[in-house]
Amino acid sequence: MIDVLLAKKFIERISQFVNYNVNIMDEKGIIIASKNKSRIGTYHEVAMQIIQGDQDTIIVDKENPQFGVKNGVNMAIYYKKRKEGVIGITGNPEEVMQIAMVMKMSVEVMLEYELFKQEKMQRRNLKEQLLNIILYSENLEREDWERYTKPLGLDENIIRIPILISIENITEGYENILSTFRNGSQHSSQDLLCLTRDGDILIYKAIKDSTNDLFGNYKYIVAESICDGLRYMRMADYKFRVYVGSIQNDFRYYRRGYEHCLWLKNMSSKEGSTYFYDHSNEYFMSILPLTELQVVYNTIETKLGDSMIESFKEIIGALRLVNYNLNDASKLLHIHRNTLVYRLDKLRELMNVDPIKNNNDREFLNGFYYYLKRKEKIYQV
Repeated sequence: MIDVLLAKKFIERISQFVNYNVNIMDEKGIIIASKNKSRIGTYHEVAMQIIQGDQDTIIVDKENPQFGVKNGVNMAIYYKKRKEGVIGITGNPEEVMQIAMVMKMSVEVMLEYELFKQEKMQRRNLKEQLLNIILYSENLEREDWERYTKPLGLDENIIRIPILISIENITEGYENILSTFRNGSQHSSQDLLCLTRDGDILIYKAIKDSTNDLFGNYKYIVAESICDGLRYMRMADYKFRVYVGSIQNDFRYYRRGYEHCLWLKNMSSKEGSTYFYDHSNEYFMSILPLTELQVVYNTIETKLGDSMIESFKEIIGALRLVNYNLNDASKLLHIHRNTLVYRLDKLRELMNVDPIKNNNDREFLNGFYYYLKRKEKIYQV
């Protein structure tokens, strides 16, 4: 079906370059656009003959007169091998034939492009609706997402990774950013993308590679998949952070993957990209009630005293950031390495732990540190 506004726009443009009258008829033979506006809405008999018959072109002249139709050339307009309408040019057929052919092809190209845009927009809207029901609907059932996945041709079981991009102080320009991600070189028809209620960009990146090497490569895959969008934002001088949630292959758990991204956003102030699996132990600690953690760590906290607790948070906080590398931690703290070793030895003696050599001790100190920071945050509020 030819859009009336599209047809009128075409007539307006070509009227600047040709003196012949041009008509565009729909699939019912009605003139929907014409250089001669008095003819709009009237019936065109030849157009209907072309739509219903086998001929693609009918020439009207003295040898082939048609009642109520002036001399000229009328040609079928096709879309996906189906006649959608007719374009007619009034004039001497020998003079207007070549013009008619060019206009016919122009209308078909424009029609194909406009309908492609409409289909793309409809698909995009369906994907956004799908993500909205997944993220915000309570009691999600399979029927809820199947209404969208089947028309969209989405593979339910494919692996997808949630990527949340939080942009600082943005009031406009979202559409350009979203368009850059959608048109990125690594974007796939199986990807899902939307703007969240908080104004963040959420991408569920589809991963074809389901081999055992997925966890070794997923960070590289994520980086490649969003590089075009991030490059655009850097060039536009946007400040942003990226949070990558837990990998999913079941729509029932997509909301949880998004929530893991939100947890990272609330937990981390780190520049660049932050990955959930790098902080999973902290996440599990965070969902435990504080009272439960207090039962485990309160006695230790009391015995250490305020001064040692402050020293502990400073030392362990730095060591955690650099995977317990003494040289890097001393640089973060702006102290000599020997000073850091001395302070760490005090903790070793008091708590009988060695986080540098013993992984169990390291995990214990990480848990105690997280408890102290969580408690500190509550008291600050």
